[in-house]
Amino acid sequence: MKKRILIIENDQDIRNIVELILEEQGFEMLSIPEPADLAEISSFKPDLILLDEFINSEPGHRLCRKIKQVPGLAVTPVIILSTANDIELIVKECGANDHIRKPFDIEDLINKVLRLLSYQPLTHIGV
Repeated sequence: MKKRILIIENDQDIRNIVELILEEQGFEMLSIPEPADLAEISSFKPDLILLDEFINSEPGHRLCRKIKQVPGLAVTPVIILSTANDIELIVKECGANDHIRKPFDIEDLINKVLRLLSYQPLTHIGV
């Protein structure tokens, strides 16, 4: 079973580019501008979440904190995507696993995703 990556990014062009890059790496993708609620994230059962810091309704780091409090999602790696100058502080504050600064390097994106997914099981139990 393919690893699942959820992209939460309000910029349609960035969503499309990241989705294309990671689909070429063999991942199953879902990209959304922002989730309606945490159930939308949980139902996809992502192996990794790429989360924009600047989504519409709330900062990405607040959503990251909420994700890390949901039992089924707490161990799911989160990578914050951002142009923020203080991205390292944001990542530390919200419990994200890593960050990618925009504009991003394609190889850096792929390497960080692969590194964070390397310790996870290949399939979801019970799926």
